[in-house]
Amino acid sequence: MAKNTSYTIRKRGEYWQANLSRSVTGGKRVQKNYKTKAEAIAGAEKELGKLRDYGREYFNLTAEQFHSCAEAFRILTEKGFQATTIAEAARFYIKHNDPNAQHRTVAEVLAEFMQSKTSAGLSEFTIRDYQYKAGRFANAMGERLIHTITPVEIEHWLDAVDAKACSRQDYRRILCVFFKFAVTRKYAMENVAAAVSKVKIAQRSPAILTAQDVRALLCAARDYNMGHMLPYFAIGCFCGLRPWELRRTSWADINLTTKQIYVTPEAAKTGQDRFVAMPDALMAWLQLVPAASMSGCLRYSRNEFDAVRKQAGVPWQGDIMRHSAASHLYAQTQNAALVTAQMGHGLNVFLKYYRRAVTQQDGEAYFKVGPNDAQEHVVPFSATPA
Repeated sequence: MAKNTSYTIRKRGEYWQANLSRSVTGGKRVQKNYKTKAEAIAGAEKELGKLRDYGREYFNLTAEQFHSCAEAFRILTEKGFQATTIAEAARFYIKHNDPNAQHRTVAEVLAEFMQSKTSAGLSEFTIRDYQYKAGRFANAMGERLIHTITPVEIEHWLDAVDAKACSRQDYRRILCVFFKFAVTRKYAMENVAAAVSKVKIAQRSPAILTAQDVRALLCAARDYNMGHMLPYFAIGCFCGLRPWELRRTSWADINLTTKQIYVTPEAAKTGQDRFVAMPDALMAWLQLVPAASMSGCLRYSRNEFDAVRKQAGVPWQGDIMRHSAASHLYAQTQNAALVTAQMGHGLNVFLKYYRRAVTQQDGEAYFKVGPNDAQEHVVPFSATPA
């Protein structure tokens, strides 16, 4: 019998047997039969070479596992993942297919998410925003399990939505909140939405209406369909309430004696109530509103809203009435604290997103726009819609 510290060669009947030392293989019994002693020695040396190249794990793999590894490499290569190892692929698979995870579809998690946020007492505005944006994502993903969603898929979905930079950033923000909720509930292992690249938003001055624009807009609102939308546009232009706040404002919240509007917690975007002062120009426009129409919430109709804007022929962007009121009030008063209290947001938000440079003269002119400036446009409230 030939012996080596790593293996032994012995005669077994008509064959020569090569046995690798268990201390070398880590306890695994490795032996093979050969026709000649020389072949046995060569075979043992070959096995030792595999041990040096592949480690002890090599001797624990079955033939089926070897074939599976080869198949895995073939698949990765065909799909363009030549640099990816099987270990990396396995870790990725476990990460997204944890057998201990509580499997939930995107739609199921959305239902829990919305119930949780509603129970937390968030404002109706926020709830609607979550429902719309996260809901669109859930509709697109169908019955996909949430823990199988990848950052690349979210990014491709955002590309398909084709939203502008600000809207895309809002979608990403809400999806981050949504996936964070899923992680907290143990439905996903990580917040994959956070891995989606942020959008760089070019800073630009907000669009605002001039005094002439406001005059044209309010005259158009006064003349269209018996002036039903006039209070909505007038309060928006002079008080700067958010569109959602305008729709939630009731005539019971408008005190024509103290010249104040009470923005309720339910109407406010932030959930914080506030009082907003009404300038004299607004009071003059509201005098055109029949007393019989001063009940319930402010009139709002999307069709009438679009018709008035079209008839006025003024430029328009989102929140333009709010931006206009804030910019002109600051120009008139030079008092940022007063403006932020009126608008219901912080100083940094005002300076970054709402303020546009306006001269004090233009600011004063803006808040002097009254219905008597264009009497030739006056039509009776009994007029039919334009």
